Amino acid sequence: MIKPFAHSGVKTIKKKIMNEEDKIRSKVGKGNPFRVPEGYFDSFASQLMDKLPERKASMAETPRPRFKAMRPVLYAAACLLAAVFSVAAYFAKIAPVGEQAQQHTTAMHIQKSAVDVYMDEAADYAMVDNTDIYACLASE
Repeated sequence: MIKPFAHSGVKTIKKKIMNEEDKIRSKVGKGNPFRVPEGYFDSFASQLMDKLPERKASMAETPRPRFKAMRPVLYAAACLLAAVFSVAAYFAKIAPVGEQAQQHTTAMHIQKSAVDVYMDEAADYAMVDNTDIYACLASE
């Protein structure tokens, strides 16, 4: 069986930890063990600057490389080319040329005639004649 959480156990653990911390503080002390020589940071900045290599102070901006300057124009041109090629590919699929055009139109006629045959068979099955179809369309 699982025992419920007891607060008294937590308190004893806290007391043990506090006792250990007190023992460590009594041995080491509360002071900061790290020491810096007097006046060290007073001359630190000048010593550091002396150690750095000399560099020319230039106020003029360095010119941007040509590619970075032209980047927006190149992006726009790439988008335009992608759009043109997409439209061309779309219309190339719609309107085939030459012998393919004849085959395409023949296939379309065959497909159309197959649809017409199906519709005629469906009308015959439902026993619907042209008069019924016209009446149905006129009522809408």
